[in-house]
Amino acid sequence: MRASRAFTSVEMLVVMGLVAVIYLLLVPNFQPSRQAIVEQEFWHGMRQEWRAAQVAAQVRHQVTVIDYHPASQQIAFDRDGNTTCLNIPPTLKADRFSRFMIDGSGYTAPQTMRFTSQREHCSYLMKIQLAWGGYRLEKVPD
Repeated sequence: MRASRAFTSVEMLVVMGLVAVIYLLLVPNFQPSRQAIVEQEFWHGMRQEWRAAQVAAQVRHQVTVIDYHPASQQIAFDRDGNTTCLNIPPTLKADRFSRFMIDGSGYTAPQTMRFTSQREHCSYLMKIQLAWGGYRLEKVPD
């Protein structure tokens, strides 16, 4: 009698069980990196929208109103009725964000917005500069 070279059902179940265990061990390790990417995309989108508001002020003398909507967890950039919304990631919380605007000359009042990152256990201070209408982001430990 010749031995069969195929897998038995038991061997196949053992292999599938090992694959499932390896999968369950590795998948949670990728979650923090996904959250980090989502936060980076938010800050990148914020920088892009801010620059677009500055260009609109300098070239077309448009006013941009920037507002936070806590119910939808969004920051809205409103330029002459055209609104662009940025979704705040679930790992970030806007602790202090008040409505402000970049006027037609590019001026904005100096102020500080505060975001808290649950992922990194720190706060981000978005310090809006006076004359040139830019902002600086500072990471401070909790």
